[in-house]
Amino acid sequence: MARRDYFQQAQKRRYRSHAYRNPHLDGRKPFPWKRLGFIVGVLVLGLGGIAGIFGHDVFRIDRIEILGVKYLDKAMLESVISTHLHDTRLLFFERSNQFLFSPDELSQLLEEQFALASISIGLQEGTVFIVLEERTSNLFWKTQEKLYVVDLEGIVVREVVDSDDSILQQANLAELPIFIDTNDVSVQVGSFVLTAEEIERAFVFFDHLKEAGIKYAYIELDRLAGKWVKLVTEQGFSIFVDLTGDVDEQYKNLSIVLQEQVGDPSTLEYIDLRFGDKVYVK
Repeated sequence: MARRDYFQQAQKRRYRSHAYRNPHLDGRKPFPWKRLGFIVGVLVLGLGGIAGIFGHDVFRIDRIEILGVKYLDKAMLESVISTHLHDTRLLFFERSNQFLFSPDELSQLLEEQFALASISIGLQEGTVFIVLEERTSNLFWKTQEKLYVVDLEGIVVREVVDSDDSILQQANLAELPIFIDTNDVSVQVGSFVLTAEEIERAFVFFDHLKEAGIKYAYIELDRLAGKWVKLVTEQGFSIFVDLTGDVDEQYKNLSIVLQEQVGDPSTLEYIDLRFGDKVYVK
Protein backbone atom coordinates (compact mmCIF):
# COMPACT_ATOMS: atom_id res chain seq x y z
CA MET A 1 0.00 0.00 0.00
CA ALA A 2 2.81 2.33 0.90
CA ARG A 3 4.57 1.46 -2.38
CA ARG A 4 1.47 2.45 -4.38
CA ASP A 5 1.16 5.72 -2.48
CA TYR A 6 4.81 6.43 -3.28
CA PHE A 7 4.25 6.10 -7.04
CA GLN A 8 1.09 8.21 -6.89
CA GLN A 9 2.93 10.94 -5.05
CA ALA A 10 5.79 10.80 -7.60
CA GLN A 11 3.35 11.14 -10.51
CA LYS A 12 1.65 14.09 -8.82
CA ARG A 13 5.01 15.81 -8.31
CA ARG A 14 5.88 15.33 -12.00
CA TYR A 15 2.47 16.72 -13.00
CA ARG A 16 2.85 19.77 -10.78
CA SER A 17 6.33 20.40 -12.15
CA HIS A 18 4.95 20.27 -15.77
CA ALA A 19 7.73 17.88 -16.65
CA TYR A 20 5.33 15.39 -18.25
CA ARG A 21 5.91 14.74 -21.95
CA ASN A 22 4.02 12.60 -24.40
CA PRO A 23 6.42 9.76 -25.17
CA HIS A 24 5.21 9.71 -28.79
CA LEU A 25 6.22 13.37 -29.42
CA ASP A 26 9.70 14.88 -29.26
CA GLY A 27 8.45 18.50 -28.86
CA ARG A 28 9.62 19.74 -32.31
CA LYS A 29 7.34 20.67 -35.22
CA PRO A 30 8.17 19.12 -38.62
CA PHE A 31 9.70 21.52 -41.25
CA PRO A 32 7.05 22.64 -43.83
CA TRP A 33 8.83 21.27 -46.87
CA LYS A 34 5.64 21.11 -48.94
CA ARG A 35 4.74 24.75 -48.33
CA LEU A 36 8.29 25.88 -49.10
CA GLY A 37 8.35 23.82 -52.25
CA PHE A 38 5.04 25.34 -53.36
CA ILE A 39 6.29 28.91 -52.77
CA VAL A 40 9.57 28.25 -54.59
CA GLY A 41 7.69 26.67 -57.48
CA VAL A 42 5.37 29.67 -57.81
CA LEU A 43 8.35 32.07 -57.76
CA VAL A 44 10.22 30.07 -60.39
CA LEU A 45 7.17 29.91 -62.63
CA GLY A 46 6.51 33.64 -62.14
CA LEU A 47 10.08 34.69 -62.89
CA GLY A 48 10.21 32.32 -65.83
CA GLY A 49 7.00 33.79 -67.21
CA ILE A 50 8.26 37.34 -66.82
CA ALA A 51 11.56 36.47 -68.47
CA GLY A 52 9.73 34.73 -71.29
CA ILE A 53 7.37 37.65 -71.92
CA PHE A 54 9.85 40.52 -71.56
CA GLY A 55 13.02 38.81 -72.79
CA HIS A 56 12.06 36.44 -75.60
CA ASP A 57 13.09 37.41 -79.15
CA VAL A 58 9.57 36.70 -80.40
CA PHE A 59 8.36 39.89 -78.71
CA ARG A 60 11.36 42.03 -79.72
CA ILE A 61 11.05 45.13 -81.94
CA ASP A 62 13.62 44.64 -84.68
CA ARG A 63 12.57 47.06 -87.45
CA ILE A 64 12.00 50.82 -87.76
CA GLU A 65 10.04 52.35 -90.64
CA ILE A 66 10.07 56.17 -90.93
CA LEU A 67 7.86 58.02 -93.41
CA GLY A 68 7.66 61.75 -94.18
CA VAL A 69 11.36 62.64 -93.94
CA LYS A 70 12.40 65.35 -96.40
CA TYR A 71 15.26 67.37 -94.93
CA LEU A 72 15.93 65.81 -91.53
CA ASP A 73 18.88 63.44 -91.16
CA LYS A 74 17.21 60.03 -91.36
CA ALA A 75 20.28 58.24 -90.03
CA MET A 76 20.26 60.50 -86.96
CA LEU A 77 16.56 59.83 -86.46
CA GLU A 78 17.13 56.08 -86.59
CA SER A 79 20.08 56.37 -84.19
CA VAL A 80 17.99 58.27 -81.60
CA ILE A 81 15.17 55.71 -81.90
CA SER A 82 17.55 52.74 -81.67
CA THR A 83 19.22 54.15 -78.55
CA HIS A 84 15.81 54.67 -76.98
CA LEU A 85 14.75 51.09 -77.74
CA HIS A 86 17.90 49.69 -76.10
CA ASP A 87 17.33 51.59 -72.85
CA THR A 88 16.70 49.26 -69.93
CA ARG A 89 13.33 48.80 -68.25
CA LEU A 90 12.57 46.77 -65.12
CA LEU A 91 16.34 46.57 -64.45
CA PHE A 92 17.07 43.69 -66.85
CA PHE A 93 14.95 44.21 -69.97
CA GLU A 94 14.92 46.68 -72.88
CA ARG A 95 12.29 48.99 -74.31
CA SER A 96 12.58 47.02 -77.53
CA ASN A 97 10.20 44.46 -76.01
CA GLN A 98 6.71 45.04 -77.41
CA PHE A 99 5.16 44.95 -73.93
CA LEU A 100 7.62 47.53 -72.56
CA PHE A 101 7.55 49.85 -75.58
CA SER A 102 5.66 53.15 -75.17
CA PRO A 103 4.72 55.12 -78.33
CA ASP A 104 4.01 58.20 -76.19
CA GLU A 105 7.50 58.17 -74.65
CA LEU A 106 9.16 57.81 -78.06
CA SER A 107 6.95 60.54 -79.53
CA GLN A 108 7.88 62.93 -76.72
CA LEU A 109 11.58 62.16 -77.21
CA LEU A 110 11.50 62.85 -80.96
CA GLU A 111 9.54 66.07 -80.48
CA GLU A 112 12.21 67.23 -78.03
CA GLN A 113 15.11 66.23 -80.29
CA PHE A 114 13.63 67.39 -83.61
CA ALA A 115 11.27 70.23 -84.49
CA LEU A 116 8.27 68.37 -85.92
CA ALA A 117 4.86 69.67 -86.96
CA SER A 118 3.25 66.30 -86.17
CA ILE A 119 4.18 62.69 -85.46
CA SER A 120 2.28 59.41 -85.34
CA ILE A 121 3.77 56.14 -84.03
CA GLY A 122 2.39 52.62 -84.39
CA LEU A 123 3.62 49.10 -83.66
CA GLN A 124 2.87 46.00 -85.70
CA GLU A 125 4.57 42.58 -85.77
CA GLY A 126 7.90 43.75 -84.39
CA THR A 127 8.08 46.90 -86.52
CA VAL A 128 7.74 50.49 -85.33
CA PHE A 129 6.01 52.66 -87.94
CA ILE A 130 6.68 56.39 -87.62
CA VAL A 131 4.87 58.95 -89.79
CA LEU A 132 6.08 62.50 -89.25
CA GLU A 133 5.63 65.94 -90.73
CA GLU A 134 8.51 68.37 -90.69
CA ARG A 135 8.04 72.03 -89.96
CA THR A 136 8.03 74.30 -92.99
CA SER A 137 11.29 76.14 -93.67
CA ASN A 138 10.72 79.88 -93.92
CA LEU A 139 13.95 81.66 -92.98
CA PHE A 140 17.55 81.11 -91.96
CA TRP A 141 18.93 82.12 -88.58
CA LYS A 142 22.67 82.63 -88.18
CA THR A 143 24.42 82.77 -84.82
CA GLN A 144 27.86 81.73 -83.54
CA GLU A 145 28.88 80.99 -87.14
CA LYS A 146 26.13 78.38 -87.39
CA LEU A 147 23.14 78.43 -89.74
CA TYR A 148 19.68 77.17 -88.75
CA VAL A 149 16.36 76.75 -90.51
CA VAL A 150 13.38 78.43 -88.79
CA ASP A 151 9.65 78.09 -89.48
CA LEU A 152 6.87 80.71 -89.49
CA GLU A 153 6.29 80.30 -85.76
CA GLY A 154 9.89 81.25 -85.03
CA ILE A 155 10.92 77.72 -84.03
CA VAL A 156 14.36 76.41 -84.97
CA VAL A 157 13.77 73.39 -87.21
CA ARG A 158 17.30 72.10 -87.75
CA GLU A 159 20.90 73.14 -88.23
CA VAL A 160 22.35 73.40 -91.71
CA VAL A 161 25.67 71.58 -91.68
CA ASP A 162 28.38 71.42 -94.34
CA SER A 163 26.85 68.32 -95.89
CA ASP A 164 23.60 70.26 -96.38
CA ASP A 165 25.03 72.66 -98.96
CA SER A 166 22.74 71.08 -101.55
CA ILE A 167 19.75 72.15 -99.46
CA LEU A 168 20.70 75.80 -99.87
CA GLN A 169 20.57 75.38 -103.63
CA GLN A 170 17.00 74.11 -103.68
CA ALA A 171 14.47 76.49 -105.20
CA ASN A 172 12.24 76.65 -102.12
CA LEU A 173 15.13 77.45 -99.77
CA ALA A 174 17.63 79.42 -101.83
CA GLU A 175 15.54 82.60 -101.59
CA LEU A 176 14.88 82.44 -97.86
CA PRO A 177 15.95 85.55 -95.93
CA ILE A 178 18.93 85.22 -93.60
CA PHE A 179 18.62 86.72 -90.12
CA ILE A 180 21.91 87.29 -88.31
CA ASP A 181 21.95 87.53 -84.51
CA THR A 182 24.63 90.12 -83.72
CA ASN A 183 24.59 89.01 -80.06
CA ASP A 184 25.55 85.44 -81.04
CA VAL A 185 23.09 83.86 -78.63
CA SER A 186 23.24 80.06 -78.68
CA VAL A 187 20.12 78.26 -79.96
CA GLN A 188 19.04 74.67 -80.32
CA VAL A 189 16.46 72.74 -82.31
CA GLY A 190 12.98 73.48 -80.97
CA SER A 191 13.82 76.85 -79.38
CA PHE A 192 12.16 80.16 -80.33
CA VAL A 193 14.20 82.93 -81.97
CA LEU A 194 11.37 85.19 -83.21
CA THR A 195 7.66 85.59 -82.56
CA ALA A 196 5.12 84.67 -85.23
CA GLU A 197 4.00 88.32 -85.34
CA GLU A 198 7.54 89.58 -85.97
CA ILE A 199 8.02 87.10 -88.78
CA GLU A 200 4.69 88.01 -90.36
CA ARG A 201 5.48 91.72 -90.31
CA ALA A 202 9.00 91.10 -91.61
CA PHE A 203 7.68 89.20 -94.62
CA VAL A 204 5.11 91.92 -95.32
CA PHE A 205 7.93 94.47 -95.42
CA PHE A 206 10.04 92.14 -97.59
CA ASP A 207 7.17 91.92 -100.08
CA HIS A 208 7.01 95.71 -100.26
CA LEU A 209 10.74 95.88 -100.97
CA LYS A 210 10.42 93.24 -103.67
CA GLU A 211 7.67 95.23 -105.40
CA ALA A 212 9.88 98.33 -105.27
CA GLY A 213 12.84 96.44 -106.69
CA ILE A 214 14.94 96.87 -103.54
CA LYS A 215 17.01 93.79 -102.87
CA TYR A 216 18.53 92.99 -99.49
CA ALA A 217 21.44 90.68 -98.72
CA TYR A 218 20.71 89.83 -95.08
CA ILE A 219 18.99 91.07 -91.92
CA GLU A 220 20.74 91.85 -88.64
CA LEU A 221 19.12 91.75 -85.19
CA ASP A 222 20.36 93.16 -81.91
CA ARG A 223 17.99 91.88 -79.23
CA LEU A 224 19.85 93.75 -76.51
CA ALA A 225 19.11 97.03 -78.24
CA GLY A 226 15.43 96.39 -79.03
CA LYS A 227 12.95 94.56 -81.23
CA TRP A 228 14.03 96.04 -84.51
CA VAL A 229 15.98 94.77 -87.51
CA LYS A 230 18.53 96.20 -89.89
CA LEU A 231 18.19 95.20 -93.53
CA VAL A 232 21.43 95.45 -95.45
CA THR A 233 20.57 96.12 -99.09
CA GLU A 234 22.54 95.03 -102.13
CA GLN A 235 22.88 98.73 -103.00
CA GLY A 236 25.05 99.12 -99.90
CA PHE A 237 22.83 101.08 -97.49
CA SER A 238 20.87 99.80 -94.48
CA ILE A 239 17.20 100.13 -93.53
CA PHE A 240 16.17 100.10 -89.86
CA VAL A 241 12.65 98.71 -89.31
CA ASP A 242 10.61 98.27 -86.12
CA LEU A 243 8.82 94.91 -86.36
CA THR A 244 6.53 95.81 -83.46
CA GLY A 245 5.10 98.79 -85.36
CA ASP A 246 3.13 99.37 -88.56
CA VAL A 247 5.42 98.08 -91.31
CA ASP A 248 3.07 99.31 -94.07
CA GLU A 249 3.38 102.87 -92.77
CA GLN A 250 7.14 102.49 -92.41
CA TYR A 251 7.40 101.37 -96.03
CA LYS A 252 5.38 104.39 -97.17
CA ASN A 253 7.85 106.66 -95.39
CA LEU A 254 10.70 104.77 -97.07
CA SER A 255 9.15 105.29 -100.50
CA ILE A 256 8.72 109.02 -99.91
CA VAL A 257 12.34 109.39 -98.82
CA LEU A 258 13.71 107.47 -101.79
CA GLN A 259 11.53 109.25 -104.33
CA GLU A 260 11.63 112.81 -103.01
CA GLN A 261 14.78 113.24 -100.91
CA VAL A 262 17.41 110.84 -102.19
CA GLY A 263 18.72 111.27 -105.66
CA ASP A 264 21.44 108.65 -105.59
CA PRO A 265 20.87 105.65 -103.20
CA SER A 266 24.53 104.72 -103.49
CA THR A 267 25.39 107.76 -101.35
CA LEU A 268 23.24 106.51 -98.47
CA GLU A 269 24.55 104.91 -95.31
CA TYR A 270 21.19 104.16 -93.73
CA ILE A 271 17.50 105.08 -93.53
CA ASP A 272 15.93 104.76 -90.07
CA LEU A 273 12.15 104.15 -90.09
CA ARG A 274 11.70 103.21 -86.42
CA PHE A 275 10.29 106.51 -85.12
CA GLY A 276 6.96 106.98 -86.84
CA ASP A 277 6.78 109.96 -89.20
CA LYS A 278 10.30 111.01 -88.21
CA VAL A 279 12.64 109.36 -90.69
CA TYR A 280 16.38 109.72 -90.23
CA VAL A 281 18.66 109.56 -93.25
CA LYS A 282 22.41 109.47 -93.38
